[in-house]
Amino acid sequence: MWRAIINRNIYTILHEYDEEKRDTNVSIGGIDIPSLENDEYLQFMKDINTAVNKGPLIVSIYMDASGTIFTKDNNGNDINLRLVKTTSYTYPHMDISGNFVDGVFYFTFDDGSTFNNVDLNDSAYWYYIQSVSDMNNLLQWT
Repeated sequence: MWRAIINRNIYTILHEYDEEKRDTNVSIGGIDIPSLENDEYLQFMKDINTAVNKGPLIVSIYMDASGTIFTKDNNGNDINLRLVKTTSYTYPHMDISGNFVDGVFYFTFDDGSTFNNVDLNDSAYWYYIQSVSDMNNLLQWT
C-alpha cells in the first residue's frame, strides 16, 4: 500500500510493506505517483512509479557512476539494496522569517535510518532500483 500526503511545501510518499515480506512480490498495480511539480528527480520518480507497481521499493545509492562507493545513511551504513519505507520531498520555499529554504528529498528505510539530498547539494549520486533499473548501467539521480 502507498499513500501520498501533500501538505504545504512537503510531498510525502509512504511505502507501507509488512517488514517480514521484504522479498515478496506485492504487486498491486495502478499506482501513479505524480511527478514533482518542479521536475526535480524526474527519471528517479518515473522509476519509483515502476518499482511500486512491481513490489517493494528497494534501492542502492552510489557516490560514483561505476557503483563501487555506496552512499551512507545517517547511521553510517551503506545504502545497498535497502527497503524504502517512505520518501518525501520538501519544495524550495521561503520560511516564516523570509529566509530561502532549499528543496530536499528524504528517504526513510525499514530500519528507521534516513538519507537526504538537498537540491543545491554539489554531490552527485547514482542509483539502482531492484527490478526496475540495470545494475550495470546506473542512472544519475538528478
